[in-house]
Amino acid sequence: MNQTTAIAVAPVVIAAGGLGTRVGGWSQYLPKELRPVRGRPGLAHIVDEAGATGAERAVVVHHPYYTPLVPWTRRVLAPGALARYQLLARQPVEEPRPADRVRVGFIPQRGRYADVTSVLEGAEHVRSGDVYVVFADNVDATHTALPLLASATTPGVPAVLGTPFDVEAASCYGVIVCAGTGPVQTMVGLIEKPSPPEAARLMEQHGSGALRLLQGRMRITPDLLGYLDTAARCSAAEPKLSLAVAAYARAHRVHVVTTTQPMIDLGLAGGEL
Repeated sequence: MNQTTAIAVAPVVIAAGGLGTRVGGWSQYLPKELRPVRGRPGLAHIVDEAGATGAERAVVVHHPYYTPLVPWTRRVLAPGALARYQLLARQPVEEPRPADRVRVGFIPQRGRYADVTSVLEGAEHVRSGDVYVVFADNVDATHTALPLLASATTPGVPAVLGTPFDVEAASCYGVIVCAGTGPVQTMVGLIEKPSPPEAARLMEQHGSGALRLLQGRMRITPDLLGYLDTAARCSAAEPKLSLAVAAYARAHRVHVVTTTQPMIDLGLAGGEL
């Protein structure tokens, strides 16, 4: 008799180690990851997104400054928390959400103040093979970005998420140079936040079909994780994660998946998004 073995979905590392310096006027009071998006904290949307992949574990790597807020955040993101709140508030109880199966842990980031450190410490905490990485200030309110990355690519192969190239927005993103066609391409290079003239040159040289704007979703494999660890240890100034992944891609395959869903930046000034 044939038996099928369920393949566990990779856990999710939510990188939230920043202090929100772009919005320092209010982020000293509230982590930008808790900023409302369509009536709910951005972090709650990310946990929903993790649940939509089928993941059962997530860990939030947060800045130590926000440690006093962790007990409350852990409680309201726990499985069944929404139903418990609605009962207490005498509101109709909604059906369980995919996030209700996600166990969310919290660890303070230690060591250097950089995104590679967030990924390394989160991956060490979950002790898995592949891990998905989501940057907590990059929200998809439709909860489809991470499931797309998970379903379109092969476990064991690093992958990143991109959106179609926009020459006017390129100076705010890492610009991925891709090879191949179809829904999954291959990374061949990355230019971090090019100036407007540089972005125009990239457009002229490669064409928009070979360029993507990097978004805050990645699959990190054990081999790539080892590469990141070595890069962090061997450098006086820790490399930016996007540039480290691009350097890895020079000798290894890294997939690029494109979403047309707009992503929301919680680091922008203003109120609810």
